[in-house]
Amino acid sequence: MSAELARRAGHYAAAVAECLLEADLPVTGIQSCGPWRDTDGEYLDVEAGISFTQAFQDRHGGGDCGLHWAGTSGWCLYTADKEDRYLSGVRWPGAGLLPEPRLVTAFVDAFRLDPGGAGSGEQPSYRQECQDIPTLLDSLAPYLPAQPYLFEEPQIRFADLHRRAYEDRVRRALVSRASDPLTHLHLRQGELTALLHMLEYAESSNSSALNRLLAADLGARAGRPPEAAETYKGALQEADHRRQAP
Repeated sequence: MSAELARRAGHYAAAVAECLLEADLPVTGIQSCGPWRDTDGEYLDVEAGISFTQAFQDRHGGGDCGLHWAGTSGWCLYTADKEDRYLSGVRWPGAGLLPEPRLVTAFVDAFRLDPGGAGSGEQPSYRQECQDIPTLLDSLAPYLPAQPYLFEEPQIRFADLHRRAYEDRVRRALVSRASDPLTHLHLRQGELTALLHMLEYAESSNSSALNRLLAADLGARAGRPPEAAETYKGALQEADHRRQAP
């Protein structure tokens, strides 16, 4: 029962993460666990979480910052200051135990605009610990994947969502700005080389034609006149091809 609760909570977190990614938020991962007892024997109910990039965390306190879902109180967005890793600020949206992903995304957007005014600092209670587990399982069922044989585990589902979301961001950026004027960004050769190394590393982690072509385009333009951008544009052509594909 604990493992199934953790799995379903993880898929719910993945559904929320998908909505956050669609809103161009810098999500990096999801987590979930079933009911368990800590070292003091205290019972802890089912939980889930969503993490963000360090840059996002730095903008909101400089310490730890992320989304946490508790099986008794729903979602909260927590922050910690630079001095310690303990929670120094928690905001609850008050939208129920299992709000729709779009409501969670709207809450995060509101927090980014006004951290102290989004939601409430008071933790709600929608369910008692270890109570109504069959009901909770049924409530989480709509967030299970449509293709369970492909994405049985939430982490596998999230990895696919994450990859596709960032590939789509790259494609949209290339296609929508095809007619933009050339920028004059001055880079040291070492900085350009570092960027190409990072793109190569990303390619080794998640093979992508767009990533590979973008690295090739940037490398080919190095040390050449601005007109080289019109010659070396394989990534742009690939992105346009994908936009027109059915």
